[in-house]
Amino acid sequence: MSDGSLWPVLFAVFAAAAALLVLAMLLGQQLAARHRARFEQTVGVRMRESFLFVDTARLFVLQHLLAASATLGAWLLTGRWQIALLVAIGFGALPGLALRRLRSRRHEAFRQQMPDLLMLVAGGLRAGNGLTQALAQAAGEIEAPARQELGLVLREQRLGVGLEQALSSLARRMPVEETTLFASALRIGAESGGSMAATLESLADATRRKLAIEGKVHALTAQGRLQAWVMGALPAVLALLLFIVEPVAMRALIDTWQGWAVCAAVLVLQAAGVLMIRRIVAIDV
Repeated sequence: MSDGSLWPVLFAVFAAAAALLVLAMLLGQQLAARHRARFEQTVGVRMRESFLFVDTARLFVLQHLLAASATLGAWLLTGRWQIALLVAIGFGALPGLALRRLRSRRHEAFRQQMPDLLMLVAGGLRAGNGLTQALAQAAGEIEAPARQELGLVLREQRLGVGLEQALSSLARRMPVEETTLFASALRIGAESGGSMAATLESLADATRRKLAIEGKVHALTAQGRLQAWVMGALPAVLALLLFIVEPVAMRALIDTWQGWAVCAAVLVLQAAGVLMIRRIVAIDV
């Protein structure tokens, strides 16, 4: 084949490569825009529900900068793309795990406040106030997060939302049993009348007893939970020490596919063991 006939082939290959590059760039931009919009929407909703008002756009940029820096650092320090990939996956899951932890702590703090909240509302009702005034009085005397949730219920009512819908929104934001009982007691009392204060006081006493029993169970099962954490961390700590003492003998664990298979099997078995221990010590009261 002559040089003259090669030029059209090279030009066609170059044009095809350029077109594929442009198509990949456009597709990457669309996927990045969708990922950012989904991140800002989901994370923003969860943060607003937890009363955390942070700019999600800045959080998106910060999270990806940290993930890219940590991934590059892991790759430069270890020289292995597998470890860099694990670091990238871990940083990618970090915002969701952090928000889930914050929501769990917020729900638990709200549960601990429920007896005091019920007694404050019952006291306001016994003083001759209406339900809205009793809720407002309780919101002014109790600490966050109950103060924030009651304030949101009162704001919804001022905007024209009915009591039943506002209480349903409260139960959706705080999906715990105590919130459901509180909303049901207020809803039934508002519809049928009767001594709502006595009902709330009885519910407060039952909730306080339940939380006290849960606290005792939590203290008695602390050793089991500690054993789960120790058992879960022991293989990783032992592997790190062996890498320091015998790095040559341990390199087969990360240089061969058999070693990676062993690591994956250990992770699966350890996760199963930790979950089983947590299920055993998780006693429902």
